[in-house]
Amino acid sequence: MKQDWIVRFGDFVFKHRDTLPVPFIFVTVLVLAFTRPTLAAARAQALLFAAGAIIILGGEAIRVWAVGYSGGTTRSKKLIADRLVTEGPYSLIRNPLYAGNFLIALGFSLLANAAVIVPLVIIYFAIEYYPIVRREEYFLLEKFGEPYSRYLREVPRFFPKTLTTKKAAYDVSALRGERWTMFGIVSMLIVMIVIDIVRIKFLV
Repeated sequence: MKQDWIVRFGDFVFKHRDTLPVPFIFVTVLVLAFTRPTLAAARAQALLFAAGAIIILGGEAIRVWAVGYSGGTTRSKKLIADRLVTEGPYSLIRNPLYAGNFLIALGFSLLANAAVIVPLVIIYFAIEYYPIVRREEYFLLEKFGEPYSRYLREVPRFFPKTLTTKKAAYDVSALRGERWTMFGIVSMLIVMIVIDIVRIKFLV
């Protein structure tokens, strides 16, 4: 099967997916540091913070759920698949980890209380994750053939058609790698809180 340019680009993005968000985060912090809160008045900031925090927790819960089925290979710099995972959240959507990542970023965009951040998040995810998803689909289709082709037909990428899941053993040991995501979330929360305090005090 011939690779198109999106699949080839996806290979590059996949290998550098841990460092690619850094410039985006840096730009986001700069935007926040010099932008007035626009999504709500300071009086409603607590509600935005609560909504953002709930969405972030929901995104991380999806990641924790998914990692226990997909295993530690999700942290690899190379595409690895010992078996075709179709249980747990993978029986609802094909990319639960990326869906969780999107919810986490969306939650932070609410905490930012700056309208410009929401479209930036959407654009960033479209540019990074669509090529990665295409690359993974190409790899899995080559490796697993018809079983994965059937999985492609039955399970959507991001929006579930059913809430019925397939049961399987959950690998708790795979969660060791998830501590880095949790550390990143806590660190970003601290940065966002500090920025919000500064913005509300000096820019509002």
